[in-house]
Amino acid sequence: METLLQDVRYALRTLGRSPGFTLVAVLALALGIGANSAVFSVVNGVLLKAPPFAEPSQLVHLWGNFFKADLKDISVSVPEYRDYRELPRVFASVAAYDTDDATLTGGDVPERLSVTTSTASFFATMGVSPVRGRAYTEEEETPGRERVLVLTHKAWRTRFAEDEGVLGRTLQLDGNTYTVVGVLPPDVEYPAGTDVYAPLAPTPEQASNERRGSRSLSVLARLKPGVTLEAARTDLARVASEMERTHENNYKGGGWAITVNSLEDQVVGDVRGTLWLLLGAVGFVLLVACSSVANLLLARAAARGREVSIRAALGAGRQRLVAQFLTESLVLSLAGGVLGLLLAVWGTDVLLAVVGEGLPRAAEVRLDVPSVLFTAGVSLLTGLGFGLVPALQASRADLNSALREGTRGTDGKKAGRLRAGLVVAQVALALVLLVGAGLFAKSLHALSDVEPGFTPEGVLTGRVALPRSSYADTARRSSFMGELLARLQALPGVEAAGVTNMLPLGGRTDNSFDIEGRTKAPDEMWPAVETRFASADYLRALRARLREGRMLAETDGQDAPGAVVINKSFADLYWPQGNALGQRLKLHRQETRWATVVGIIDDLREWGLDKPSRPAAYYSAAQFPLYNLNLVVRAKAGTPESLRTAIESEVRALDGNLPLFNVAPMVRLVDDSIGSRRLSAMLMGLFAGTALLLAALGISGVIGYSVAQRTREMGIRMALGAARRDVLALVLGQGLKLAGLGVAVGLVLSLGLAQLLSALLYGVTAYDPWTFVGVAALLCGVALLATWLPARRATRVDPIIALKAE
Repeated sequence: METLLQDVRYALRTLGRSPGFTLVAVLALALGIGANSAVFSVVNGVLLKAPPFAEPSQLVHLWGNFFKADLKDISVSVPEYRDYRELPRVFASVAAYDTDDATLTGGDVPERLSVTTSTASFFATMGVSPVRGRAYTEEEETPGRERVLVLTHKAWRTRFAEDEGVLGRTLQLDGNTYTVVGVLPPDVEYPAGTDVYAPLAPTPEQASNERRGSRSLSVLARLKPGVTLEAARTDLARVASEMERTHENNYKGGGWAITVNSLEDQVVGDVRGTLWLLLGAVGFVLLVACSSVANLLLARAAARGREVSIRAALGAGRQRLVAQFLTESLVLSLAGGVLGLLLAVWGTDVLLAVVGEGLPRAAEVRLDVPSVLFTAGVSLLTGLGFGLVPALQASRADLNSALREGTRGTDGKKAGRLRAGLVVAQVALALVLLVGAGLFAKSLHALSDVEPGFTPEGVLTGRVALPRSSYADTARRSSFMGELLARLQALPGVEAAGVTNMLPLGGRTDNSFDIEGRTKAPDEMWPAVETRFASADYLRALRARLREGRMLAETDGQDAPGAVVINKSFADLYWPQGNALGQRLKLHRQETRWATVVGIIDDLREWGLDKPSRPAAYYSAAQFPLYNLNLVVRAKAGTPESLRTAIESEVRALDGNLPLFNVAPMVRLVDDSIGSRRLSAMLMGLFAGTALLLAALGISGVIGYSVAQRTREMGIRMALGAARRDVLALVLGQGLKLAGLGVAVGLVLSLGLAQLLSALLYGVTAYDPWTFVGVAALLCGVALLATWLPARRATRVDPIIALKAE
């Protein structure tokens, strides 16, 4: 221990005498380590941290599918849930749940709560129990029983100030009285954003086979011990066949199947590959930083040759010298780790701010103990990694030559080749990152250029949820919606206002349908259509473009004939001859009627900017009064956020118990829809820029050191008649040779990276030639600039002074 402390004190004194070198090395390492720590925090929170459930790997989601109708991963009905609970042999427990919004009243202002209604088996299936009170029971799933609810820990903390007396308290949700019976443990919040849980109490009508097609539930199940996903899929294929055989009218001809997804796949979705790729990319940045510091240490070790030789002459063995140099490396890496950790704290917040709502489990992302341990481990490994080779090189002391040369540092061909090899590696890794950044940037640009079919600028969105208890009557819902829209339209500064059941880019709301006069074969089912219910001015507020016919109008009311506007994709698919206007459609829903196609609009991207447009139909919301009103208000001028207060006032004027929530400008929703892609492009660009800077410094440092070592050679060349341009070309050629080798190696490595990126890109091929050529040219140009300064110094060598110095 005493020896270690001596080495640390000596390392601190030595590094203190070279503040420039120390500062550059620590900053380079801090950038690499900090970036790794920040990205690991995201990967850990999203992918590695286990959900707070018992054996989460055994939890799966079940979804129905009518593949022939392009209906995938759809919700299930109450009768189907009971089939899933009773027919499979592979599940230990099965639960159903649904999500909705409710209004909490009784306080100073009404508040919106996110409510998950579930079967009593939901908590047992997840493997969690309340930390206070109890969960609800199967008996409480019965309609008409006393209403109870369980709070999430977050809701208990933020809305009830961790009141220990909350159990037994009554709350007014949507006008109904609920009794709090339990509080869940911290971080138990599934689906994400849930505030309270209440029993799912289906009516006998909802549970009847006549309502088998009324699908609104999600199903969570726990596999029996030892059962694999493949075994579950095999068993559910049997269940799907049995359901189709027993209820032929419900499933025949649709390509009915049941899919099983792990809970992790359900939550994380497509972001897993992107995050692992980014973690690998940031690892490349750390390798480039390590190469830069290793090069600095090699050059520094050569300059310390006399010091090493004297210590060796005084009896220091090679092992002792290696330990001293490694101690200096570890001191540098730990200092870089501490600074990197501070950068990671800031960087993690920036990442979450940039990605918006596009990152699953974002609430789990934080710089916690695993992230700190990861940073410490990376710092130690980094210190050993970049310090070992320079330590071994420096410890090879040649006493005779070192002492004979006096104080001038010496350098062998082997060390020179090693430094050149490190520069080639830096350039190669930088090129790989630049190719990735270029492809992601072009992909993001292509996605940003996608025409969404509407104009998001100048639009404010918000949501109002009508309680089912007090707005069960369709006439009352219709009256509220009409009065609210009239009030909003009358506001100064409002150009148009509308409502819909789901905003653009919000996801799929598929429905199967019939076309009047067309018959289907017994085993045929047409592809489903995206179904939206919209008020008269909704499409005008979005500035959707009308191609034929007319938009929905105020006259398309409850007592008027059914009306529907379809998009171009729908019209082209079913009426390629162009005679869609006047045709009649009927949705496969309860209490629907035939609706006449009155207009055709250009496609709106309803599912996402990176998803192809699908057939869509827009029915009059006045004929299908909604419970959940998604408001779309276009401002005449100025920022749409300025309308928020006025809109809230009009909502309260109609019903003082209704809050306006999820208020956001439409442009933010568009930005959030591509948040994960923006994160990828931003991080890859940041990583590539850092690697490029470090590679440029590496080239400049190696060439500068080479020029310093070859001062005598340069002097002799110039004394023998070499022109300054010849010396300049010689040095520039050396730098470009290193860069060229690095570019060649990097291009080969980039071909492998492009294959990994192919599934993550939009609107650009993974082997885009302009990206590869442009990146190679950029690196060569940067290498040329990095070599220019030491090359200029070489041309200013005075031959007489150089020869005298020798």
